[in-house]
Amino acid sequence: MASSWSLMRFRSEQRRLRAAHVRLSATSAGPPANLLRLRNVPILSALRLEEALFRADSRSWLITNEWDDVSPGAEACCVNTLTGEVMPVESASAIVLGISGKAAELVDLDRARAARVPLCRRFSGGGTVIVDTNTIFVTFLVAEGALPAVAPYPEPILRWTSAVYADAFESCGVSGFATHANDYCVGDRKFGGNAQSISGNRWLHHTSLLWDYSPARMALLRMPAKRPEYRANRPHADFIRGLAAAGVPDRGSFVASLLGAAAARLDLTEVGLEETHAAMAAPHRKSTRSVDIDHIDR
Repeated sequence: MASSWSLMRFRSEQRRLRAAHVRLSATSAGPPANLLRLRNVPILSALRLEEALFRADSRSWLITNEWDDVSPGAEACCVNTLTGEVMPVESASAIVLGISGKAAELVDLDRARAARVPLCRRFSGGGTVIVDTNTIFVTFLVAEGALPAVAPYPEPILRWTSAVYADAFESCGVSGFATHANDYCVGDRKFGGNAQSISGNRWLHHTSLLWDYSPARMALLRMPAKRPEYRANRPHADFIRGLAAAGVPDRGSFVASLLGAAAARLDLTEVGLEETHAAMAAPHRKSTRSVDIDHIDR
C-alpha cells in the first residue's frame, strides 16, 4: 500500500490538475500548447498515451513524466498519476526499442531475462534505451503549422529542441551542453537519447534524460554495431553521464528550467488528463507494444 505521503501528494496533484488551464507564461508569443505533467507512469503506458495524442489529436503538447525519488529505506512504491494505482518502483524499469530495433542485436537477452527487466517497442524511431526511476521523460508534440519556421524533418526539429535544452542548462548554471549526432550531451558525454515521429507537417520529439544510472543495468544493452562518430568505441561507462554528475543542482530545478525555456517559445497551458480521453478512446494505429523476451528470434 502507498505511504500516506504518496497518497497526499497524488491527491494534491489531482486537485491542482482539476483546476486546469494554469497559464505558465502570459508573455509568450508562441503557439498554444497543452502541458501535461505525469508522475510515476510506466514507460509503456506513457508511450501509448503519446501515440494516441500523436495520431488522434491535432493540438500541440509538452508532456513530462518523472518518478518519485524514493529514499533508501523508504516504502518502495509510488502513485501513478495516470491511473491512481500504487506502483512498485520496479515498474519504472524497462528496455525500450525503437520501432525497427532488433532486440537480439541490441540487448543482452539472457541478462535482461535474469534481471527481470521487460522489453517494449515504441512507435517512433531511434535507438534502444533502458529506463528506471532515474529517468526523466520529456515529449514535444507540435501541431501542423504551429511552428512554421521549423521544417518537419529530423534536423530542423533537433535544432529547435536543442535550443530549448541549451536555455534550460544556462538557466541551471551548467555549461557545456551540446548536441552530438542525435544525442544531448554535456561535453562529449551523453545524458539524453532522442527519437522522433513525423506525419505530414505534424511531429513528435521525445527524450529520455538520465538523472543517474546503474552501470549494471546499462550493461544489459549491447554495444550497437552502428555508432555515432563522436562515441567511437567508448564503453557505456566512458560515454554516458547522468545530469546529476554533470552538475545539474537537482531534478526539480532542471525540469522547472526546461519548462521555462519551453514557455518562452510555446504558450503553455497546464491541463488535466481529461484532455487526453478523446484521443485515447478514438480509433487509431497502435504500434507501441510490449515485447515477449522469451519469444524473440535470435
